[in-house]
Amino acid sequence: MLPSPRPELRHLEPTPHGGDAAPGCVDFSTGVSPLPPPEAVLEAFRAADVRRYPHPTGLPLRERVAELHGLPLDGVVVGNGSVELIWALARAFAGPGRSAVVLTPAFAEYAQAVRASGATVECLAAEGPPFAWNLEALLAMLRRHTPSLLFVCRPSNPCLAVFPLEAVRAAAAASPETLVVVDEAYQPLFEGVPSLSPGGNVVVLRSLTKVFALPGLRLGYLLGEPRLLRAVQASLPPWNVSAPALAAGRVALDCLGQVDAVRAEVARLRSAQQSLLTEAGARVEASGGTFLLCRVPEARAFAMAAAQAGIRVRDCTSLGLPHHIRLGVRLEADHPLLRAAWRRVRESLE
Repeated sequence: MLPSPRPELRHLEPTPHGGDAAPGCVDFSTGVSPLPPPEAVLEAFRAADVRRYPHPTGLPLRERVAELHGLPLDGVVVGNGSVELIWALARAFAGPGRSAVVLTPAFAEYAQAVRASGATVECLAAEGPPFAWNLEALLAMLRRHTPSLLFVCRPSNPCLAVFPLEAVRAAAAASPETLVVVDEAYQPLFEGVPSLSPGGNVVVLRSLTKVFALPGLRLGYLLGEPRLLRAVQASLPPWNVSAPALAAGRVALDCLGQVDAVRAEVARLRSAQQSLLTEAGARVEASGGTFLLCRVPEARAFAMAAAQAGIRVRDCTSLGLPHHIRLGVRLEADHPLLRAAWRRVRESLE
């Protein structure tokens, strides 16, 4: 007889993600910036001293983030990607006998982390397209369940809707015992989407890798009330962020002045990519930041056919949209391949 794991983990399968395109397949499945990373960030990464342990809680980077956002040092936690912080939030605030609410469709790791903690998950799905959430239904759900956590992806990945700031504040006020987690990992890449300031029972997740095309670096941070964030920090192991990532992150903060130019170029590329997709017969239902959301007859079959045609797209079935695929924005050099592959897939599935 072998030891038994916790029962909630026995049937918890890894969630599917983009970014795993096979060799020779052009990857449209992720939403990081298609532009190259700042050279200064790469130089800082290469120059980091890996012969010494990094600070156990990433102090050098936390100091810079706290200064940037006007927060006390204990109001910042850094993580090995924002996903590590999502799991730490679940460990700190969920657990057996507790629950969480997730606005869907959404990044699957919110629910995955909550279920792994032993808590239950309730979902409120957006209505549409155009996608939007019923605020009154959310407030009723919060009053009924008093969840420990509410996850809001803003802008939403994959449906690209933006939960209004006033709605976030209304939800936080309606359920002060709920920690409202607002994930703004992609917010810098969206035009006209103001960022949210943390405070009270609202914490905000940010990423330093999406806008600067550094997903392999794994670096994100969490902003909020120190009393709440101390519990998150306690849920993380020491040295969770490597010395190269800390060094690169400090320089990335110095490069934030480049974000406007990155966002403008991404918008130009997205518009060109949307035009060619429309010409190829695609039905684009939403676009924003580095993403295009397209409706297809059956997402899983379409994604498999697309891989055969030489491109990797994000099947949104696991995100609650079985008739949608998501495309990341890429450089114009890849656009002809996308047009040809899309037409080939359409013909193969007709």
